[in-house]
Amino acid sequence: MKGVRDRLSVLCDQLTRHRDMAPEIDAAGAGPQLDELLDLLSATPDATAASEERLGELLDAIEDACARHGLAALDVRGPADIGPVAGRLPPGFALTPDDATENGADTVDAWICPWGHCGRVVFPEEAADAPVCAAGDEPLRAFPPR
Repeated sequence: MKGVRDRLSVLCDQLTRHRDMAPEIDAAGAGPQLDELLDLLSATPDATAASEERLGELLDAIEDACARHGLAALDVRGPADIGPVAGRLPPGFALTPDDATENGADTVDAWICPWGHCGRVVFPEEAADAPVCAAGDEPLRAFPPR
């Protein structure tokens, strides 16, 4: 089973891509756990302040309710084994050459979690503009930093 960071990244991705995901989680009976999870993440910008154990418990509760409701688990989709992204992309994910700018404009290789809570990575091919984090609608952080 994937770790908390990986599961958070999949959940964040699913919540921001699929408008009906949060209502489905609520219908599955895990709405309060989802609310607590998102509140905990948005209220604690320092990833170490959020209890990984509590986040795991909330993710388990959400996942169990979703499984009973017929939804896929939080470890079936997303980048495999990308590891922590704490301000950098994983090895091999630098997509843009150092000199790749057009008319002086900065390029973005990817967007990553604004707080470093999860390993979510969104590439320009997946989104024209910066996607948002499911916890507080904070825009994902551009990488490389501008």
